[in-house]
Amino acid sequence: MKLKTAIARISILLLFLLSGSVSLLRAQKPIDTIPDEIITKILNSAKHLTLGFYLDTYVNIELDKKKDTSNVVPFSSNCPIRDQIRLNVAAIEAYYSAEKVRGKLALQWGDAPNLLATPDAQFIKTIRQANFGFRIVKNLWIDFGYMFNPIGYESSWAILNNISTVTIGGYFSPGSVLGWKLSYKFSEKFDGGLMLGNPYSLAYKQNNHMAGIVFLNYRPLKNLTVTYNNFFGNQALRNAKRKNNMLYNEFLLTWQPVKNLSLVGQIDFGFQTNSQGPDSTQIAGMSSGFLQARYSFLKNFAVTGRYEMFDDPNGFLTGAYSYDGKTTGLATSGFVFGFEYKPVRIGYMRVEYKFIQANSGNNVFYGNTSDFMQAIVFTSGVRF
Repeated sequence: MKLKTAIARISILLLFLLSGSVSLLRAQKPIDTIPDEIITKILNSAKHLTLGFYLDTYVNIELDKKKDTSNVVPFSSNCPIRDQIRLNVAAIEAYYSAEKVRGKLALQWGDAPNLLATPDAQFIKTIRQANFGFRIVKNLWIDFGYMFNPIGYESSWAILNNISTVTIGGYFSPGSVLGWKLSYKFSEKFDGGLMLGNPYSLAYKQNNHMAGIVFLNYRPLKNLTVTYNNFFGNQALRNAKRKNNMLYNEFLLTWQPVKNLSLVGQIDFGFQTNSQGPDSTQIAGMSSGFLQARYSFLKNFAVTGRYEMFDDPNGFLTGAYSYDGKTTGLATSGFVFGFEYKPVRIGYMRVEYKFIQANSGNNVFYGNTSDFMQAIVFTSGVRF
């Protein structure tokens, strides 16, 4: 409220100076006060505006480095640079929410947005969200602009996760969309919507084809949410002779059986036409998922464990790997165990141990010399 009040006072002062200047130019008597109705409008607008800041730092220490010559940890949606104290994300946020209009603008800098930006979509290095929307009727909204894809429980902003680092499945899931979204709240327990636009992510690239997304959320109990999301569309490059039509599905379950314990389960599976090889007309498939449990204690502490898996046997997302006369896509599994301390409500400190094992011969870790990777990751952030 202090920030909103300051903005309102500055706005009133600017209006006062402007009004006084215009009056002098017209050789009229300067006004002494701002009309009450103008002050009321300014204050009413300010109360719908929320400003925020986010700062997150990390150290990603890889163990058993072997002959690694790269500073970048493979398949990292955040905390991507190893063995250095780094800035993961620094961001400013502005949200406007009124009865019939809303808007979001979030600008970000740091290692995570820099690494996740493809060469043909550099604007996402800075823009995390940029959209606005209107209420059509009660519970029905339409939004336009650059928006989050609802697929995925995890975020590249570590503070929004229970575990700072993101799964490999999360790295290859569809990214944000530039287009429009229609969302409707059917009841207190059920809501959903439809999105249409161009996807922007490392895995799916921007290809001038439109993609569609359906998202549904059902809350049968206060402590239980069931979510279904999908992603569909032609993922071939613009002038490709064959279409690569994809259908990506996700089921997500979040449950809090008791006050201090929260459980999450996510399973994704997708199919894409003409994708079992360079000249194939066969359908390729992939699957990924994770199970996560978090237990909080003593108000400021929590421990979290997560098991994850990812399998792209034909390599239509990850590319192909050859070993021992066989060609396959990427397949991984692993786990993370983390400890969190929150000295204040708006900030956190975490330490995590991470182990990931890939298919024999994939050699995707430590400068393409090993099938497994283990690391200790320290992260700390604040958002207000």
